Amino acid sequence: MKKFWKKVSIKKKSSNSFQIMLDERILQTPLKRELVLPNLNLTQEVVKEWDQDSKNINTESMIFYGLISTSLDKIIDNRNFYINDILGYIDTDLICYRAENPKKLVELQKNKWDPIILLIERCIGTKVQVFQGILPQKQHANLHNKLNNLIHQFDIFEISALHRITNITGSIFLSLCVLKKYISKNEIFELLFLDELWQAENWGFDKESSQKRKEIFIELNRSIFFLDCL
Repeated sequence: MKKFWKKVSIKKKSSNSFQIMLDERILQTPLKRELVLPNLNLTQEVVKEWDQDSKNINTESMIFYGLISTSLDKIIDNRNFYINDILGYIDTDLICYRAENPKKLVELQKNKWDPIILLIERCIGTKVQVFQGILPQKQHANLHNKLNNLIHQFDIFEISALHRITNITGSIFLSLCVLKKYISKNEIFELLFLDELWQAENWGFDKESSQKRKEIFIELNRSIFFLDCL
């Protein structure tokens, strides 16, 4: 996008709602809906994303604006679609599928991932199954129902962030633990790349994989910070 504004500023709409001005224009969502932000922290972060010196703006780096726009353009009218997409990860969740060997990796996964499973079980009051190998298997219906009820309690901004983080990690359980503030952004990164980091430490780091992890960390970090600002 070519930059068409000089100044980015904040307009207070009410005691708990804010808008952003690009010169004299009110910033809108991509679908031209009114972009109203629920607190000053979120507003200031979106201002930072739009207040760039470059003549060409990289909209893909606007994580906050993207999450808020998704909330207002899509999730507000179609909550069930996004919730169902998140729930689709239950049966294939990253941390529920364990290596059969080597022994050290098996132990590492157990030591790092089992505590996350326990946190989820305590949160929703039902058992989560763990499988050996990579062939997809079904979790029991009660787990699906409990998670469905839990996610329906979240607001559109939380669903937007949860959806994005779940897509990045491939784990609804890691994402929920972040949203619930059971684990930090550094912990989720280690848990997400547990296998890769273990292999790299044993057989050497690959430059391309390291760069990809770095890019994912930046997006993940920003998405988690979005939740903090809520």
